[in-house]
Amino acid sequence: MSQALTLSRALLLTACAACSLSALGGPAALHTLDPQWQQQQQQRTSQQIMQHSQPPAFDLQAPAQRGNASLEPMYSAQAGSWPFEPFVHNGLFRAIAGYQAQHPRAVVIRGGSVSLTQLHAQLNDPQVLRKHEDGYLLSYPLMIAEDAALLVDDQVLYLFGPSGTALINQGLLQVKGSRLESWSDGRALATDRPTRPFIMNWAGSRLKVADSHLVKIGYNANFSRGISSGISAQQSATRPAARILIDNSRFDSMASALELRHSEALIRNNQFSHLQQYGIDLSNSRFLIADNRIDDVKHNSGIRIGGSSSGRIQNNLILHTGKSAIEVSEQSGALLIENNRLGASRGYGVMLRQINGGAGLLIENNLIANSRLSAIDAGGLSGALIIDNRIQSTPEYAISLRNEQLTAGQLVITGNTLESIGKAMIRVEGMQNTVLGSNQYRANPLLQNLLIGDLLPLQSQILDNTVRRNCHLQISQPLTGTSSSADAPTCTN
Repeated sequence: MSQALTLSRALLLTACAACSLSALGGPAALHTLDPQWQQQQQQRTSQQIMQHSQPPAFDLQAPAQRGNASLEPMYSAQAGSWPFEPFVHNGLFRAIAGYQAQHPRAVVIRGGSVSLTQLHAQLNDPQVLRKHEDGYLLSYPLMIAEDAALLVDDQVLYLFGPSGTALINQGLLQVKGSRLESWSDGRALATDRPTRPFIMNWAGSRLKVADSHLVKIGYNANFSRGISSGISAQQSATRPAARILIDNSRFDSMASALELRHSEALIRNNQFSHLQQYGIDLSNSRFLIADNRIDDVKHNSGIRIGGSSSGRIQNNLILHTGKSAIEVSEQSGALLIENNRLGASRGYGVMLRQINGGAGLLIENNLIANSRLSAIDAGGLSGALIIDNRIQSTPEYAISLRNEQLTAGQLVITGNTLESIGKAMIRVEGMQNTVLGSNQYRANPLLQNLLIGDLLPLQSQILDNTVRRNCHLQISQPLTGTSSSADAPTCTN
């Protein structure tokens, strides 16, 4: 006899044989669903989410002609000075002026592509760019104009911290087979707080990082945490998003490795470790985050998604995060979270907050284990599919949804295996429609409620239908102006 079946019978014996449906605070209704029909509905919804979460596709090509580099004045407030916004807000003009002992200037590349070797030859100024150890040391801010590219191929580029060095990209920055690292000679900083070199990509720019290693880039300030992208208030709202390709690279000891706003991002096959804030932090972006390893994020989450964003988080390994492995907050757009392994987070495995589920949220085939709080914790959610996940070893809930008020939508929880859970397996509060079925509850039925929240008064009926009869079951609470599944095929098991 299966453990789940034993569990159902024990609860049927120990629970009230006819719990009142009005215990939910209203005339809740139970509707059995044919499992095959319900799976077809899930597949249809999953396909729609897959379609709407298609990642971007692009090819980043450098200009064929050779560009030119020169030193140009930097301004903090004049017209056209907006690309230097991170320097203004973070007090870096003082550091730049202190190092240069003159009005601040920046290296500006225009009119084509320049390699690091060519840049060194064109500038011919060791105070700006010189050979250092096994590579080059850049000591001035550098800006890539819209019609230009900087190619750092098979090189080592050190960025000098005390001089306010940073890379500002409006064109194309390519880092291939290279190492970028901040460096200091130990001199005192001229800023109010510690800073480090960073990489900023404005809307319309392109960035390619492949087969490379980035170390100690960025610090905890806006547009300066590592590799950042965004759109300035001085740019047109219709300006194309920054296109970001990050592939087969390593990111170590950064504030946040990637903080991308207004971007189209492909982030694949990378390793992120020893980070302070986030591994990957995306907002208002289309993206693919796949086959990455994120380990040791001190304060916050491994991946955070927000704003009007759509994309896929697939096949990632995320371990030892200070907050949640994956955090989705104040987000709208189709989102697929699939085939990830999430472990040992000091918060939740997956945290969902204030999500507009109109475009769809699918959480499928993930392994979530050893989170300090609940494996999946949601609030302000209007719907999701949580299917075929394996959740184990959490001291709180396997799946928890709490809406402050009854919310129109449907939460589907089917095919999951839940094991070694400290509190109840599933908690649902404030959802109009909840569909349960084909879940495996591996627990002690005499010591633990499997279902709580709005489901607690119906626990025995739910388990009788979904475990003993092997049906799928929709639990509905009436909400004005919404439809039900009354026409759906009924389970005859």
